[in-house]
Amino acid sequence: MEPAIVYRYGQGAYINLTNRCPTACAFCIKRRWEMDYRGSNLDLGGAEPSPAEIAAKLSSEYAAAPFREMVFCGYGEPAMRFTELKEVCRLLRAGSVAGVPRDLRVRLNTNGLADLLTGRDAAAELAGLVDSVHVSLNTPDPAAWLEMMRPAPQYAEKGFESVLTFIRSATAVMKETVATAVEKPGLDRERFAALARELGAEPRFRPMLEEENGG
Repeated sequence: MEPAIVYRYGQGAYINLTNRCPTACAFCIKRRWEMDYRGSNLDLGGAEPSPAEIAAKLSSEYAAAPFREMVFCGYGEPAMRFTELKEVCRLLRAGSVAGVPRDLRVRLNTNGLADLLTGRDAAAELAGLVDSVHVSLNTPDPAAWLEMMRPAPQYAEKGFESVLTFIRSATAVMKETVATAVEKPGLDRERFAALARELGAEPRFRPMLEEENGG
């Protein structure tokens, strides 16, 4: 099956920008689901799509059936290709994705490590390009974050605090900032919700995908 650089789910067109990720989350289902997501093959095989390729695919997908939002979310961390992520958004906002409205809602699903990946205030650079960011924070506790997210060594020491900083920054420039947590045993929902709101984000809890049928 051909790798999907854009796949459909619900009312969205999801962009599979990369398979690379700075974390190896304990709850990630990409290996258990063998890089399949509900019938879409998200294994890019190391051949990451260019912004032009993504734009062309978005255009053809919209012509076939309009979608309500564009979402950066695949089996990898979109911010690993931060320059390309921004370029896709710029193409859209410039009206250069044929047939797709330039004011289409854009969402980024991320683990929140973009500041460490880029060395910059990443959220500020997304102002005007991205409308909504959903950050997979998962816990209010830094030790639990390390255990759950399993970041690469270079992101371990500053990772948790960097995610909090990213969320704070995002709330200043995004129309919507959501801090998400997977519903795992031991999650202190009240503490998590309180931290999310303190950062200016909306808390959201999501079920374990492994409880669903991966096929």
